[in-house]
Amino acid sequence: MIVDGRKFDSNQIIEADVVIIGSGAGGAPAAYRLAKAGKKVVVVEEGGNFAKDFFNSSTPYERMKYMYRNSGAVVSLGNAGVVIPLGKTLGGTTTVNSGTMFKTPDEVINLWRNNYNLTEISNEELLPYFNEVEELTDTTDVTWDLMGINNQLFAEGAKKLGYHGFPLRRNMKDCQGGGLCAFGCPHDAKRSMNVSYIPLSEKYGAVYYTYSHVENITTKSGKAVGVIGYFYNGRFGQENSGIKFEVKANVVILAAGSIYTPIILKKNKLANSSGLVGKNLRIHPAAKVMGYFEESMENWKGIPQAYCVDEFADEGIIFEGFWIPPSMLSIAIPKFGHELKTMMKDYTHLAGFGIMVHDTSSGNVNQFKGNPLIKYNLNNDDVNRFKKAVAIASEIYFEAGAKHIYPPVFGFEEFKSQKDIDHFLKSKVKADFFELSAFHPMGTAKMGANPKEGVIDQNLETFDIDSLFIMDASIFPTSLGVNPQESIMAFVSRAVDKMLSREEKYFN
Repeated sequence: MIVDGRKFDSNQIIEADVVIIGSGAGGAPAAYRLAKAGKKVVVVEEGGNFAKDFFNSSTPYERMKYMYRNSGAVVSLGNAGVVIPLGKTLGGTTTVNSGTMFKTPDEVINLWRNNYNLTEISNEELLPYFNEVEELTDTTDVTWDLMGINNQLFAEGAKKLGYHGFPLRRNMKDCQGGGLCAFGCPHDAKRSMNVSYIPLSEKYGAVYYTYSHVENITTKSGKAVGVIGYFYNGRFGQENSGIKFEVKANVVILAAGSIYTPIILKKNKLANSSGLVGKNLRIHPAAKVMGYFEESMENWKGIPQAYCVDEFADEGIIFEGFWIPPSMLSIAIPKFGHELKTMMKDYTHLAGFGIMVHDTSSGNVNQFKGNPLIKYNLNNDDVNRFKKAVAIASEIYFEAGAKHIYPPVFGFEEFKSQKDIDHFLKSKVKADFFELSAFHPMGTAKMGANPKEGVIDQNLETFDIDSLFIMDASIFPTSLGVNPQESIMAFVSRAVDKMLSREEKYFN
């Protein structure tokens, strides 16, 4: 059942076995697994319940305004400002992401086992969970006909240069290739949490409260026992209604994402004996390279993120498709006035591909008046990765037939030939030369082998507070190098099974 938090006109006290903060890639799978096991599950979600009727009757701008935090304008501070779009809606960021699914790479798991002493985590144990996640979300390879011209051309260009690539795997069923993945699928084809795990968990009795903001995690004798917060009101839940709620529970699961999970912990002065809450932020910084082609790209057709080139993954660089509608592209490119008008006039002739860096840089999340203050500096190694990646993506587009390239680098307005790329590679560039964004914040409440090395143990329970679990991308000790949503779902499923195996500790 989904309950609209705006409807209440009096304070509410709610009883549950488990209360979950957040309904995204961590919260929804936890709710499903716990409800299926017969537990009374309550999920509190700060965003609203937006569905395909809204997706089909609104513009991408309106969807971004109401389904993203700060209308998509969460930004980190540092030597390069990075835009970090975060979902604020039922289903969390999965409702507005590109749908790409990757298992955690074996080499990452091995790194954690060998370098971080996380020996309870293994590839063999996780594999059944990954398989289950993919089954429940209808994960499959993108077919060539659904890729769209942009992805097809990049794939062909990469192949000509001898670079390895492959169609991405996505959570999708009966996809029509409408190109609107990042703004809520108008056909419910993308199997995000709002159309997969959430309905499944509802069948087993899980209750979701929307427009519900958590202020406090309540504890008693070193154990989490519930949450306190307030409901929003207004058409899209913009204001504090003054109506409070309290959920009393045996277990509290914090799944608010890597930016807001540490904010909630810090506000409540919880689970931070290690001093690591909010630290170790990794974001997979990203940039886009755009090309101009004489033929139409028919950008309204196909899946925007459909193909991956991983030839340079060992160096921390991968390329994944990208595209957005014209109203959004017009504010996502660093052009103004006549130049912007000219570029947008060529919209149907533009193609774009994303660069994602497996960052060795790190940052932190602090709070300022209850809001996140994100600091992140790009180190020289990652700057050099971006420099190399911009050149490679540009060369691939030229090989695919692009007439000129728009690189995401200040001072380099256009590449017209390989000569321009060579000049760029010889030039000195700094972090703030790049136009950057990031879609995968991770690591701010990381797993550790002991209370000095992590916020949570390998079963995702906090070291400091019993029955308080973290179940979102905050848990990862390093960045993954691949899109994280499938990893979150699998790790959460494993952790819930560990919890259920200790019934007497958590539910008696």
